[in-house]
Amino acid sequence: MAGRNMAAKWAAAGLPPAQASAAAEGIVRAATQVATRRAPGGVVLKKLGPDAPGAKRLAARYGEALVCVRYREDAATQRRYTTVELVVDWRPLPPPVMVRIDFEETELRLRVKAAGGLWDGKRKLWRVPVPVVRELKLSRRVVRADT
Repeated sequence: MAGRNMAAKWAAAGLPPAQASAAAEGIVRAATQVATRRAPGGVVLKKLGPDAPGAKRLAARYGEALVCVRYREDAATQRRYTTVELVVDWRPLPPPVMVRIDFEETELRLRVKAAGGLWDGKRKLWRVPVPVVRELKLSRRVVRADT
């Protein structure tokens, strides 16, 4: 009996009847139900850049923070959603550091290259992002900028 009452409450809150009854039976966790109610699902019909027709009104509203607009359709709830992706924070990337790797260290060179390292032929050093230096434990190989 309590399960039916819960199903009715969830259905009244906008949850589809099938999900409401499944949740009432204890099949679906409550956390999933909260996420389902908050985040529209479904299929993405269109993804538009901020300059595209169909995104102009939202571009005017959100300005430079707008990354893209998505139009979604959810067959389960019979709804169409418009979602936006916004930039809410940014900071400059830390500058890459120069790392010395000997020519004979083929395996290490390949790992650095696969992780985004770039060879600087003029200096004969590898330009490597700081997180990669930490991940591959290359801090003893870092060369100061003045050399």
